[in-house]
Amino acid sequence: MPPVLPHLVLRQIEHGSADYLTAVSLRRRILRTPLGLDFTAEQLAAEAGDCLLAAFSDGVVAGTLVLTPGQGAMKLRQMAVAPEACGQGIGSGLVAFAEDWARDKGFRQIVLHARVSAQGFYEKAGYRPEGDVFIEVTIPHIAMAKTL
Repeated sequence: MPPVLPHLVLRQIEHGSADYLTAVSLRRRILRTPLGLDFTAEQLAAEAGDCLLAAFSDGVVAGTLVLTPGQGAMKLRQMAVAPEACGQGIGSGLVAFAEDWARDKGFRQIVLHARVSAQGFYEKAGYRPEGDVFIEVTIPHIAMAKTL
């Protein structure tokens, strides 16, 4: 079960839905635009086979992430929380929800590429760094993993 946060609803959203488009807009605003990047139509179309999760605060998408199934592990990617919603447990709630979802689907590990600036957040959630820092989408990242 996801953590209970009275103001928060955590759920899977459907690719192409209005909620999905709102989540993409949040991801674009937080993760892409500051780097001078955007999503391609192909990148968004490829998400049709992914698990798309969102956190709703008072009915508004306040956070989102994507889970992409891989060989033996689920990859957590594209996590974004609206700046105005930071500090309310949305990020940690989403990660716990994603872990439960992946576990329920038979996955025993989640892997991710964390921005170095977010490494501490993931370490608090039990993720461990693997390897050296590398550049992805123009900024430093580190591979991390957690056994579920």
